[in-house]
Amino acid sequence: MVQLLLYVVVFISGAVLMALEIVGSRVLAPYFGSSIFVWGSLISVVMTALSIGYYWGGWLSAREPSYGKLLVLLVIPGILIFFLPFVYPSVNEQIAMIDFGTRLNPLLACAALFLAPGIFLGAISPYVIRLAATRLHTVGSTAGTLYAVSTCGSIVGTLLTAFYLIPVLGVSNIIHALGITLVCLSLVVVPLIRLHRVPLGQAIATVSLLLGSANLLWTPLAWAKTLMQKDTFYHRIRVEEDDEARYMYFDRTLQSAMTLKDPIALRLIYSRYTSLGFTFRPDAKKMLVIGLGGGSIPKKIQKEFPNMEIDAVELDPEVIRIAKEHFNVKESQHLRLHAQDGRLFLTRTQNQYDIILLDAYFTDSMPFHLATKQFFELAQKKLTPNGIVVANLISAVTGPSGKIARAFVRTQRQVFPQIYIFAARRPENVSLETIQNVIIVATRDKQRVDIKEIVKRAAAIDKNLFPDPIQDVAVAYYDRPLPEDVPILTDDYAPTDNLLNP
Repeated sequence: MVQLLLYVVVFISGAVLMALEIVGSRVLAPYFGSSIFVWGSLISVVMTALSIGYYWGGWLSAREPSYGKLLVLLVIPGILIFFLPFVYPSVNEQIAMIDFGTRLNPLLACAALFLAPGIFLGAISPYVIRLAATRLHTVGSTAGTLYAVSTCGSIVGTLLTAFYLIPVLGVSNIIHALGITLVCLSLVVVPLIRLHRVPLGQAIATVSLLLGSANLLWTPLAWAKTLMQKDTFYHRIRVEEDDEARYMYFDRTLQSAMTLKDPIALRLIYSRYTSLGFTFRPDAKKMLVIGLGGGSIPKKIQKEFPNMEIDAVELDPEVIRIAKEHFNVKESQHLRLHAQDGRLFLTRTQNQYDIILLDAYFTDSMPFHLATKQFFELAQKKLTPNGIVVANLISAVTGPSGKIARAFVRTQRQVFPQIYIFAARRPENVSLETIQNVIIVATRDKQRVDIKEIVKRAAAIDKNLFPDPIQDVAVAYYDRPLPEDVPILTDDYAPTDNLLNP
């Protein structure tokens, strides 16, 4: 019976630690994004905590080990984890405000939030081994069994949190539940304390009851204008509204905006530059949009070109649901919404498109598989003979912050003869070295179209699809050579996170 209870302790403590690591990515994303630096920081801090915890747990186990001390090793991280949602917003905000850099910011936040509870959880397995091993010759087999049980718990905690808990409970509730779980787990140890006293058991039960009550009563502070927020498998989505517009955010990044008085209008300036694809293909009949967001672009195109067939592909099914419920996106015979990875959809579809619009890139991360030479070769095969690719990047054009755009352009040039670059904020006299929306149009034309002709075609189409005044298109146009100081992106080598954060 004692062995079974100890197995339960190491199994659940292993599950809690990995669940905390998985949900930790959502703790950090609103402040530091979801780049590889965030995951690298999480993994490094957890591994550091385990290393310290293993050593400390072994050291403790050699000094009069007892079930009472094991109880403490469970209660303390339980309390620390339970109170994390009350402190992590201010910790993250302070680090983001000081700004130690894109690599150091998440590393410091991870250490501040997760190192201490991780050390305690790491100490549990070696401590339990000492309690469970009754004879010297059984230490090896006992250690192997307990570490196997702990690892199985880690697997269950990872899968349960990633596959089910995040979209169902939300970040704060999961963290509170993990803390309560550890405190309640400590109650399993109480019967194992040979000389346990009733007040000790009552104290632990009281702590558990108080923490459970606080979890039920506590709700995160919300902005008055927040209409909804939800954790999904991919993002923390937030919908907000002011007197003029409604906005959709993924983590900390604005994704879409809708004018309340005119829900069809293109409110964000970048969306008017993506319409430049129609100056190259005014006769377009089929369009693929990868990245839906609030659906502003498909809605506008659906209205202005009623016969246009549009496939809009969005990785997160919750985004599609929210776009329908909060942003007036209406699926129809001509507008089809697909919850799928964009590259996978492109691989499987039998359709060919006149325009492929890529609107799935973020400020702090880029799905690398949607930016490689192999991806553009695939896109070319799915285009009609005169089809084009239009992409919306968030990058500078020149300078260190423009490396991702330059790598993107250099990669596209391996497949498409003509590349046109438009820096959406240039009409405001914003520097080309400033991060902004950069619209890139790639065509297979042998002859290059002059910018005057592009502006002329845009003016002829009009329909409030383009920047106003239309001459802003010429100001935004960048026609100088770009330095080749960046790699060609391939499926084998695509360091997008380093290019985004040089």
